[in-house]
Amino acid sequence: MKKLLITVSAIVLLALAATFTGLPYYLGIKAEQSLAEQQQLLAQSNLLTIESHRYERGWFSATETTVIRLKPTLLHNIRPYLPENLKTVLNEPITLVSRVRHGPFAGSLTPVRAQIDTEFQYRPEAAKVLARFFGDQAPVSMRNTVYLSGNGTIDLAVPAFDYEELSGIALDWKGLSGHTDYSSGFNNYTHEYTAPALHIKLADQGDAAFENLHIRTETTDGKNRLALGNSSFKLDKFSMQWKQGVDYNVKLNELVNLVTNLQIGAFINPTGTIAPANIVVDKLQFDTHTGEEGKWINSEGRFQFENLTYGDEQYGPLDINIAAEHLDAQGLLAIKNKLAELTSKEMSEEQIRRELLQTAKTDAAGLFTQNPVLKVKTFSFKMPEGTVDVKGQLSFNNLNAADMNDFAAMIRKTQAQFDMNIPQKLLEKLAINQAGSLFSVNAEDLAEGRASLDDINETLRLMVDSTIQSMQREGYLTLNNGIVSTRIDLAGNSLQLNNKVFESEPEPDFSETDMLPENTASEPAIFGASEPETLPEAASAP
Repeated sequence: MKKLLITVSAIVLLALAATFTGLPYYLGIKAEQSLAEQQQLLAQSNLLTIESHRYERGWFSATETTVIRLKPTLLHNIRPYLPENLKTVLNEPITLVSRVRHGPFAGSLTPVRAQIDTEFQYRPEAAKVLARFFGDQAPVSMRNTVYLSGNGTIDLAVPAFDYEELSGIALDWKGLSGHTDYSSGFNNYTHEYTAPALHIKLADQGDAAFENLHIRTETTDGKNRLALGNSSFKLDKFSMQWKQGVDYNVKLNELVNLVTNLQIGAFINPTGTIAPANIVVDKLQFDTHTGEEGKWINSEGRFQFENLTYGDEQYGPLDINIAAEHLDAQGLLAIKNKLAELTSKEMSEEQIRRELLQTAKTDAAGLFTQNPVLKVKTFSFKMPEGTVDVKGQLSFNNLNAADMNDFAAMIRKTQAQFDMNIPQKLLEKLAINQAGSLFSVNAEDLAEGRASLDDINETLRLMVDSTIQSMQREGYLTLNNGIVSTRIDLAGNSLQLNNKVFESEPEPDFSETDMLPENTASEPAIFGASEPETLPEAASAP
């Protein structure tokens, strides 16, 4: 009996020994498969290129070494917008050395395939720049835990630092941390990251800061090879103060030209300078949701903030909720593929715009020709002049590719219904701001009193008020406590305002006679179109 027990015990011990020695090797194979899937995703990235990759697997551990860098073409396209220090870091390749531990208890008591700790190694020039900010700290730390099922979690952190130069430039960064949860095969993944604060001081020119940034995304691969899911971006506070004016140039006509050849004039491209001031935004939030129904994509976005301080003026709350429905998935995929292609080329902004425009009119034309619907579910914005409130939708019906080069054809196949409430004071202000780029008063005229911007502005206010009063009498809108309200209905080239067909007044007919002075026009013509007529008295004169 004792011999039997000893034999059984020996067999059990041998089985356990085989299990605990063979299992790490088996899990090492499975871990390598999981990491190979991650390498494949990395190779498909539009941002990075893999210069080299090596995997050395042992019985209980392995080492993976990957050298990556930003695609040179991408760096070329964004280089003008980057500070010199960041250019140095991004221009150099980065070596990722991952220490892989196999076995069911490689990380903790929770059974796993493997636990991987990754070290980021930088070239001397880049390391020198990073050391100025992070000191002896590793700029990035990352741990990847692969569970037995093949799903896993990547924990990532960027440490805090407090950096200051003799020039007065200073950065106070409170760090970033978070994790990415992924499924086996990476068909689903969730990112969740937080950054407590950042304060940038630009010597005596101004400063910028944010507090409590939180980003969460949930992504699933759709049947149409497009990413679906939800995203949430939250920021408790953003502030900016500057001592010098900030130039701006907003080319609004390019938005129209994205889908048409209509040239609507440079006069709607506002240019100028924002005067020295400060901006503070409180409780900023942006949420999105994207889903699919067959070959159609439905997407919705909501942008909100509680309060905006601009100089001495207060704005908010703002709530914008817009949905795009019945979007052609293949058209969106064409745009996605074109953007991926453009990142691999060195191109100017103008060239990129032309390429995207051409794609919108050709491969992605289905975005416009498959009867898409744009819904403004909510647009509510409280401004110093009052609250703007807009709701409605716009759709294209039976539009074809040829119509996209014909603005009149596009209008005929466009349907829109919008309910609008806009403060009259805001309309007056918009008219004045728009005219600011058309009118100018030189210093000499202003000094001599022949012209005044105040006079021009007052004239514009009166013109807007006169137009509103006239349209109210004709039933095109209502005016109540300074709020202009109307409903816009557009269908088949017919425009209705406030349920009444809008008819513009015909242009008056002019003739050459109308252009002559009044006393001259009333007298008979002395000369005809042929030879001058001889007067009798003149003919009989000696």
